[in-house]
Amino acid sequence: MNHVSSRRSVFLAAATAILLTLSTGAMGAGEVTRQVKIGIEAILDILRDSSLKGDEMKAQRRAKLLKTIQKQFDFTEMSRRSLARQWKKRSPEERTEFISLFSGLIERNYIGKIDIYTNEKIKYTKEEIDEEFATVKTVIVTRDKQEIPITYSLHNVKDKWRVYDVVVNGISLINTYRQQFRSIIQKSSYGGLAKILRRKIAER
Repeated sequence: MNHVSSRRSVFLAAATAILLTLSTGAMGAGEVTRQVKIGIEAILDILRDSSLKGDEMKAQRRAKLLKTIQKQFDFTEMSRRSLARQWKKRSPEERTEFISLFSGLIERNYIGKIDIYTNEKIKYTKEEIDEEFATVKTVIVTRDKQEIPITYSLHNVKDKWRVYDVVVNGISLINTYRQQFRSIIQKSSYGGLAKILRRKIAER
């Protein structure tokens, strides 16, 4: 499924940015940023843990990272939005499986590679809250001094802010997956999409 990973390098920087760099400061942290930072510190602790370093500890490290990241990202909401109208057509069993497949896709494409993004810096530029929704606008400063504008979309779930989308240079992660999934379903079927995702995840 090459088209599913066509913009992977861009979103790798985006996804890992929220995992690794929100602990560096700039803007006076608001409530949304504060809650996110708490989760980020937990992720950083895993990456800094000397007992989890090395290829032989890869599986354990990734398992800990995924468990911690699931507290930050709302994979259910991300799955619902990425399937769009198709979500309503899915049975409860299919929805449960798709959430697992989608989180597995994110893990495969991004989480296993975050070790290389430990020295990026972030500038907070704006935080906005509109009832149960919020955005945190940031700029990632890479090692070669490039600046990448990234916006994180969050919603409030039981008094905790959780990420449901990441927008890099105006390109939404969820919209990108939605277009790719829609294309596959139109050419094949939902079952065809699920089959492709299962195969790709099995290859990790």
